[in-house]
Amino acid sequence: MNEYRITHIRKPDTYSSLQHITHVKYSGVIHTREEVIRLIENGSASFYVSEQGEYSDVNVVRPTFGNPYIKTAPDADGETRDNLLSLPQC
Repeated sequence: MNEYRITHIRKPDTYSSLQHITHVKYSGVIHTREEVIRLIENGSASFYVSEQGEYSDVNVVRPTFGNPYIKTAPDADGETRDNLLSLPQC
């Protein structure tokens, strides 16, 4: 399985209060959220975020209602904020 560091995200509106990621960038390539979800779920790849010395795995969330999305797992110190949302826009 390949492991990739996500370095950037894209939201529909950079200044929107909606925290909805549509694309991510890793290894110089931009992929849709759906493609990243597919890669994680079929075991082809795993993803992580590493910012300011913090390392967090990226997981898929499948809510009962609505579309699946990606978010980071809690940090080792229990921090639960989604580190993906702190990444720069691409």
